[in-house]
Amino acid sequence: MLTFIDESGYPRPTDSTKNPILLGVCIHENDIKPITNQIYKLKDSIYGKQDEIKSTKLIREATITKNRTNNKAYVEGMVDIITSYDAAIFAVIMDKPDEPIIVPEHHLPKQYYLLLKKVEFYCNHHHYGKAMMIFDEVHEDADRKIAEAITGFLFKTKFGRSFHHILEMPLFVSSAVTPAVQFADIFAGIVRHYYENELDQKEPETEFQEWLVELFTKLHNLTENNFIPKSHYLEYGFQKMGKNFSYPVSEKFTTSDNDENLLSEEFSNDLSE
Repeated sequence: MLTFIDESGYPRPTDSTKNPILLGVCIHENDIKPITNQIYKLKDSIYGKQDEIKSTKLIREATITKNRTNNKAYVEGMVDIITSYDAAIFAVIMDKPDEPIIVPEHHLPKQYYLLLKKVEFYCNHHHYGKAMMIFDEVHEDADRKIAEAITGFLFKTKFGRSFHHILEMPLFVSSAVTPAVQFADIFAGIVRHYYENELDQKEPETEFQEWLVELFTKLHNLTENNFIPKSHYLEYGFQKMGKNFSYPVSEKFTTSDNDENLLSEEFSNDLSE
């Protein structure tokens, strides 16, 4: 299983984004070749070139109001490609924080922890093997911090060591040369605009909002909620985290090898939709 991950917006008080999104797209490795081929053909048929097109240029009102038919067709084509395969999508929806987030050194930011947990539960539930986490690269320092935080979580925390389906070596690749990463970029943009337009609370009022609802609904149909045994706790595949960035796992790293299976435990700090 390959899980392609990207952010839309950043949880910073200075960021213009109202609802930052962290999103992952889970694709079976055997489907990568035909999916990549379809992306190539789609882009070639619409743009006649293979340059990367970021979601910021695609998911915006101008795509509808200024008749940007190529961009509209490309976004819809990407959504149609992923919905034709046995794929899964998970997302963490945040609110812009009022103050800078302080994450303990070498610890995994909460949104990443929540996304990894969703992938772990998904693979565990379907008896899949390891999931490789593939991130759209940002820059070397930021990527290294996330990589170190993931390995630290998986090896040095009791809960992390109960994860058996997350490959311990995350990859960071360029979306310009790895087409499947563009799924995460575009889909995260769709989800962000859906929530920033408050379409989870009201009916669409414009043609752009109607388009967002149509796209979002198709993506949401690919998610999977996790019912955690023994706790009667349902964690949504598209999970609203709000402004609660407090670290949900014990900050104290442990080196004990005597782990119990923690997948059935409820962590009350996690907020569901």
